[in-house]
Amino acid sequence: MTFEEMTRAAAHVADSAVARAMKKYKQGGVTDEDDLTGILVGQLDGAFEGQIGGLKWDTTIVRHRKGSAAEESRIGADLVIHVSLDTPTQNYSKGVLIQAKRVEPDDHLTTKQHAELIAQCKRMLKITPEAFVFDYAKGEMRTSSATRIAGSRRLDLYHLCSWTSYRFFLELFRCPVGDPNITSARIADLPVPVALKIAGSGQLSEGDSPLSSLS
Repeated sequence: MTFEEMTRAAAHVADSAVARAMKKYKQGGVTDEDDLTGILVGQLDGAFEGQIGGLKWDTTIVRHRKGSAAEESRIGADLVIHVSLDTPTQNYSKGVLIQAKRVEPDDHLTTKQHAELIAQCKRMLKITPEAFVFDYAKGEMRTSSATRIAGSRRLDLYHLCSWTSYRFFLELFRCPVGDPNITSARIADLPVPVALKIAGSGQLSEGDSPLSSLS
């Protein structure tokens, strides 16, 4: 399997994990953002175990103590996703910061909520440009760069988050998304409540598939 084929396979697995988490939210099994983030991390943790896209994957969940997690107010993020790949032809290690919100397609942030989200985005962006917002909705999860959110006056967050979860994870695994300065070791210095480490290793074929659609 080529690198491109592997990234698509991994993105589809991640997208399915997100869909399961959002289904639980839609069915009323979870309501709070923090709890929903925990469900999402758990689904991704379970999904990335074993063989996917020709590679062997495993995950690690890192939780900071409540005292450290309170630093979210300073950092602005409530989740770190770190991805690493180790193959003879491709290696990387990088991370992203995530702030999660719950806004349905027909809902709008209040002025106060909007100001708070912008402040959170700006705090994340002081640490890394690779910062994102996840919008949990009962139909699906959407995402956007924190840069876009921080610079927008719009209150309809769902429509600002123009990437699907599949697109986000595709770019994360493919490499346009992610900060190599957020290493696995540095996560300990970023007291974000939850960090998910996803690692893939193995052998990829020499050739690569041409980039076509994002489906």
